[in-house]
Amino acid sequence: MTKQDENIWTATGDGDMARVEQLVEADKTLVNAKDQSGYTPLHAAASWKQPKLLEFLIKNGGDVSITDNDGDTPLHICEDLECAQLLLDNGANPEAENDEGLSPVQTTLENEATEVTELICAKLNIPVPVLQEVQETEQINVRDDSMSGSKLEDLSNWIMQQVDENSETDEEALRAMVTKYIMQNLRNSTESNADDTVAATIATSTDRVSQDNDSISGQPPQSK
Repeated sequence: MTKQDENIWTATGDGDMARVEQLVEADKTLVNAKDQSGYTPLHAAASWKQPKLLEFLIKNGGDVSITDNDGDTPLHICEDLECAQLLLDNGANPEAENDEGLSPVQTTLENEATEVTELICAKLNIPVPVLQEVQETEQINVRDDSMSGSKLEDLSNWIMQQVDENSETDEEALRAMVTKYIMQNLRNSTESNADDTVAATIATSTDRVSQDNDSISGQPPQSK
């Protein structure tokens, strides 16, 4: 790759101030430009420990709160103490959550950027968490999501079995059976929207069963 072909993300990561200045002078919008992953020059500077370039980008309109496709701000992936301080001094939110619900405290801790984690915690006036606690919390969240998905899959299989075995069952009877099944299997759910999930699943499931029954009897599905 020639210097002329070098893009702003690569130039920033490489610490090529002259090339970045040249690119920004030609097009100021490049400061907050995103690649296919939503990655910006600010993300590159913070991740590749380029505080001078990060400062230049901020002074030229760089948005310290900009997010990539995963919802990560530059502070989420920052691995340099000076860069982190620059971001915080210019308004970066130390409590911003990415798409996984993780804050910069959690992501920098996982990335073993310990000094950055300590700086953010000092900013928030909170103790530095233990990495194992963060990982265990994430594992619990993943496990809960998997359990919910598994139960919904079981429900789908159960419904189809009812259709096969009870083709003459009316919609109200099926609705009652589905309701009983869901309440038995999701009673211990801790999700705040559990009731909405149950209601929506019941409606969708019984609608599908009703249409299947109509098809079995040779009648067209009822319009809603």
